[in-house]
Amino acid sequence: MHGLVFDLLPTEAGDHRFLKTGTTTVGMVVRDAVIFATDTRVTSGFFVAHRKGKKVHPLSSHAAITIAGRVADAQTLIELLRANINLYQVSRGLKMPIPTIARLASSFMFNSRFFPYYAQLIIGGVDSEGPHLYNLDPFGSITEEYLIATGSGSPVAYGVLESEYKTDLPFEDAVKLSFRAVAASIKRDAGSGDSIDVAYVRKDSGYGELSVDEKAPLYNLYLKYIPT
Repeated sequence: MHGLVFDLLPTEAGDHRFLKTGTTTVGMVVRDAVIFATDTRVTSGFFVAHRKGKKVHPLSSHAAITIAGRVADAQTLIELLRANINLYQVSRGLKMPIPTIARLASSFMFNSRFFPYYAQLIIGGVDSEGPHLYNLDPFGSITEEYLIATGSGSPVAYGVLESEYKTDLPFEDAVKLSFRAVAASIKRDAGSGDSIDVAYVRKDSGYGELSVDEKAPLYNLYLKYIPT
């Protein structure tokens, strides 16, 4: 499930080269919601290791994360974040603010910078201050954004997103735009493919995901097929 992570591969001459591998993940802020979309292809170099990899996960009822990079590293970070978010909520009786979640993830990654977590993360959600979205690299660098795409398919995704994205997009239109951006990457990037997951965090209802039936019209519209 590699994204903006590079595997160091030896060559016959004994030197090294970098291999950029695939994925496409998208996050965007609109009104009182944050939307995430990802492909589901898991790659190992140029080998498709799995076709139904889960790249967007809930961290709590009000926060979610997308992952690109080494699966084990990303899963470890997810479990660390969930445990700390639950502890915060139990001990304080409050939901952990989204900026705090992002800074916590950044601390975990920075503290392991000499043996880094090979993961590129998008963390977002809605708290009492409104929607937030953060981009984190393997060394813990963190930026707050309104629109993010990561992975080898991100140049294609940005080409779709930046032509139509606005912070005041209606929720349904934003869902379609995020889906279309990943669909475009699947068409043009060999490292992205198979199917698409769309998740969201809304102020009124919290975390949710589009069902297979809800995604079927979008597959017909933007990919011309429905994955099995």
